[in-house]
Amino acid sequence: MYEFTEDFKLRKLTKYELDGVDEREDLVVIPPSSKAGPCGSYCLFCYLRQNPPEMIYRVSFHDTLNDPELEKRIAHVNEHYPELWIRVTDTAGNVGLDEMRVESLYKAGLDEIQISVHTTKKKKRIALMRSPLAGKLIDLLPLLANTFRVIADIILTPGYNVDDIGEIIGDLASMEVAEVRLFPVGVTRYNRDVRPLTREELVFVKETALDVGNETGIEVVIPPIFKALLGEFRLEIGPFDFKPSMPTYILTGELAYPELKRIFPRIPVVAVRNEFFGGNIGTAGLLTGRDVLRTVEKLPDVDLGLILLPELMFHGDKTLDGFTREELLSRILLEKGYMVESALEPGEIPKILESVGAV
Repeated sequence: MYEFTEDFKLRKLTKYELDGVDEREDLVVIPPSSKAGPCGSYCLFCYLRQNPPEMIYRVSFHDTLNDPELEKRIAHVNEHYPELWIRVTDTAGNVGLDEMRVESLYKAGLDEIQISVHTTKKKKRIALMRSPLAGKLIDLLPLLANTFRVIADIILTPGYNVDDIGEIIGDLASMEVAEVRLFPVGVTRYNRDVRPLTREELVFVKETALDVGNETGIEVVIPPIFKALLGEFRLEIGPFDFKPSMPTYILTGELAYPELKRIFPRIPVVAVRNEFFGGNIGTAGLLTGRDVLRTVEKLPDVDLGLILLPELMFHGDKTLDGFTREELLSRILLEKGYMVESALEPGEIPKILESVGAV
């Protein structure tokens, strides 16, 4: 899998940098470039609008379809890498999309488009996305699905698309949308407009969606974060029955904690509570330097130990609250005595332990 970067290069991707969903190996995704304009939405659940004021990682409110060079980028991939399957991601379809644009994208060589659909009910989509333009996508979906393979993302938001999820998925199937992905809404303490789903709602959505998928043939994907909230997230590895030769701790987010405990029963696994965002945020990719340091402070001092962090918490060379990788790792070593390594996925941890002489 690859990402086609703004400087017209292919960058290798893992599924953990997408939705954590298993993807086809020949996939190349085209995300928004820095030239992409605004998405035209003010979504109730938008993570960009519920961030702490100390957040240093800023992303503009852009949309891939509002990128003036999108067709040029698609055509370049199509010409130079004809063996790859081209997907456009990160689009709400509220701006820059009409019948002529569909034809333009098709001629450029687009294979697949992943759209934040959320609901097939026009009035609810307008209210949820707080955009008067949000209703028009519903009329365009049949044409899109007839032209490209369409993935419909649904951010499950109580009051908008939970109770009628079966009807929504049925509508998408009738429009010949190929796939729907279901994501429970993430709510930080800075969002007063949305609440997280209850366990009962999560169970209802999962059971209903899978039933409708079986009846209609549309592919229904339950991503790892959904499974983790239900306590059903499992990886096809482990458990590993070894004990490190030095004091070792694995730090992770609250959602991955139970599975990592299963995979590494003889290594202490510590769940880092995300106080930076608060709310129901428990993914490893949103951990911050200050939350990690607060957690490490409670660990015993050692002459030499090892702490394993999730690589996904580093965005470039920084955490979301501004710590550089070097600063964070140096503080932990100097203040507590632990070397620090990072792993993109749990399967890398045994190799890391071996490389540092911990087993």
